[in-house]
Amino acid sequence: MKHVDALSRYPVMMIVDDTITARLKKAQLEDENICSLKQLLNSNESQEYFTRNEILYKFVGGRELIIAPSDMQTELVKLAHEKGHFSAAKTEEVVKQEFFIPNLDNLTRKVIANCVPCILSNKKCGRKKGYLNPIPKGYVPLSTYHVDFIGPLPSTNKRYQHIFTVIDAFTKFTWLYPVKTVFTRDALDKLKLQQKTFGNPLRIISDRGSAFTSKAFNNYCTEEGIQHLQIATGVPRGNGQIGRIHRTLIPVLTKLSLEDATKWYRYVGKLQRILNSTTNRSTKWTPFELLTGVKMKNKEDTKIISILEEEINEEFQFQRSRIRQEAKANIQKSRLKTRRPMTRREKKPLNITLVIW
Repeated sequence: MKHVDALSRYPVMMIVDDTITARLKKAQLEDENICSLKQLLNSNESQEYFTRNEILYKFVGGRELIIAPSDMQTELVKLAHEKGHFSAAKTEEVVKQEFFIPNLDNLTRKVIANCVPCILSNKKCGRKKGYLNPIPKGYVPLSTYHVDFIGPLPSTNKRYQHIFTVIDAFTKFTWLYPVKTVFTRDALDKLKLQQKTFGNPLRIISDRGSAFTSKAFNNYCTEEGIQHLQIATGVPRGNGQIGRIHRTLIPVLTKLSLEDATKWYRYVGKLQRILNSTTNRSTKWTPFELLTGVKMKNKEDTKIISILEEEINEEFQFQRSRIRQEAKANIQKSRLKTRRPMTRREKKPLNITLVIW
């Protein structure tokens, strides 16, 4: 009586009802495909199909499975699922114990998707659905600044070693200030210089560097009515606008000052001017036009423009390559997650012979 013990451990749908047996016979007689197979069996022997008690069977993986008529396929899957409202995979296994149904996986998902008890009782696991909460930056110039330091660079005669960068989030207008240190006083001096011409922004976004976490910087923001937002540690993309500019600045300044690396500061003003008069990829306008409403009048500096365009293009290529690598890694992780359940030890399927009375 091993099979009786097995039935108490693993749910298997057994056909013992004379009514269902009679319905299967009748439905198979009305199924054109099954009738065609039976006719072929009468004229030719087959190692894949056979009949027993006027019901057509198929050998699948060493099992004798009843070929389910198309009119009863959905009903049989529902009967198997409602034995315990199993998952799709387990429902398929229960059905495969006795029946052969083409495209069983699609039919099973469809049946479960329309199962009212499952819809009402199932709770989704994992992260809850919700909305992303991007920082509201406004759609007017000078409302949000991204700020950060870049360096150290080769020390100049005036002991400049860093650049304090300020970017307007909406127009992408960029200010580059050579500074001697990355202390709070340098950041505040340049923000106060900005204030004389442009006033205060509504908010400032920075990383968690010591210059921006100091009491003096926070006091300044509070006194001036500026909201100070700090990005999460280890997530530099939270202040990505600054990062993109810095990845362009360093190579350009390096190439321009090849003869004397300490003279990089001489090119900062020209570079700022060209950055602000170059069409931005995201806005499709130049930062200067968005800020002032007119085009900047420039004396062409073909050398700087050429180097800058080259670096901007390399940055674009870098970003595209990076996201493709991330996509590749995500695909590989997904494949590993898919394969892992298949490699775990699982109970072997029971070999139960179906007997119909």
